[in-house]
Amino acid sequence: MFFCIYNENLIDKNAVYHYRQFKETFNGDRLPIFPDNKAVIFMDLNGRYRVQALDGEVVFIGTGGIDEALGRIDYAQPLADVQIIEGDRTFTRDDYYRHIAPVVWLIAQYYDDETNRLAVAYERRKNDKKLDTGTVIFTDETQFADWLAGKLAAEQRPPAVRFDNKIWVPAVVRDKINTDCAVEVNYGTWLSLRKKAKKAVSDDGERPLEVGKRMACGVHGGPRLDPAYQAL
Repeated sequence: MFFCIYNENLIDKNAVYHYRQFKETFNGDRLPIFPDNKAVIFMDLNGRYRVQALDGEVVFIGTGGIDEALGRIDYAQPLADVQIIEGDRTFTRDDYYRHIAPVVWLIAQYYDDETNRLAVAYERRKNDKKLDTGTVIFTDETQFADWLAGKLAAEQRPPAVRFDNKIWVPAVVRDKINTDCAVEVNYGTWLSLRKKAKKAVSDDGERPLEVGKRMACGVHGGPRLDPAYQAL
């Protein structure tokens, strides 16, 4: 069955406001775009979507992701109840945005001049909840870059990567990450992570202050500890 689609507007004090859309049959019957005031969005990981009414009628198809799909629904029928399906999971609007929120990697590193080892402490977080944390020791920047690129590629969606603002991110690491992930340099300082990195690279987990002053808080050749952080 074919319909004509019309915009319904409200006029208030010489101003015109969009109210909703409706469809009209050949016989002149006016019907809501989504009967029962319910819409179903089928999403895939590439941003493609299909919007259906409960009776299975396909109303919209597009490639602009969830924001575009919801925008078209809200324009057609504001306040419609929406169900979002991705794979075998079903979400509300709020739950879906929490689902697609990127995993955020917080990374701090510490270079030991005496052993020529680079320690990296990291946390993975999503929706402000910690997923896991750990420390890894490397012998050079390339090894660190390969490890990080592999970890980021294993995420379901491109993550956000935030480096401690006390470190210098080597070019080889940035090249490995390239533009697939949101990389934020000089984002913040995570003292607990820097302490973990320092402890991991130490033989006994502790170093006297005078040794700590000789260490770089970034990669080899990077910036030294400033006075505010020499006691860490």
